[in-house]
Amino acid sequence: ISFGAEQVVDELAYLANMDPYLFRRQNMNGDRWLAVLNAVADAAKWSPRKAAAALPKARVVKGRGIAVGTHLSSYGAAVAEIEVNRDTGVIVAKRMYGAIEAGQIVNPGFVENQITGMLVQAASRMLKEEVTFSRTNVTSVDWNSYPILRCSEAPEVFPVVVKRQDQPSTGVGEEVIAAAAAAIANAFFDATGVRLREQPM
Repeated sequence: ISFGAEQVVDELAYLANMDPYLFRRQNMNGDRWLAVLNAVADAAKWSPRKAAAALPKARVVKGRGIAVGTHLSSYGAAVAEIEVNRDTGVIVAKRMYGAIEAGQIVNPGFVENQITGMLVQAASRMLKEEVTFSRTNVTSVDWNSYPILRCSEAPEVFPVVVKRQDQPSTGVGEEVIAAAAAAIANAFFDATGVRLREQPM
């Protein structure tokens, strides 16, 4: 859901002539959502500007995107910094930042590891992974027909754990994946001025 919804939020920010992070802050309620949004923006050293405001003519262009999302009951946010080769269409996730707030955190190191995995998996899903079908069965049956991100293609990742020790633990399963997928899509728009509404991109 976040893949589509957070692109719409980005479009609204663009139409309002606003920075996408500041637009979300202005229109979002709930301390817990704001906590992860602010944490991931701080980690990425987000500098406010309108998305896709100055599209360069270079062969390789850069973009950044921000988004929030959840899988079930915790709060996630992500920032993606990508490069797009305008000649080949190849998209490379360079840096990914992910924040999660899941109530009381017992082992922050384990949560950081989980966020790291979510960010890499989101990049793989957005840029490579696709289940294909014929009329009768699945045709993506091996690593050639179902490619995944290789280690050499993995982004640099920065996990952020937002602690709320006064709240019950709510789990850190896949909350940041939803936000990260949307952040990559929003970064693509920032780099190119074009929206891709299907994945893999």
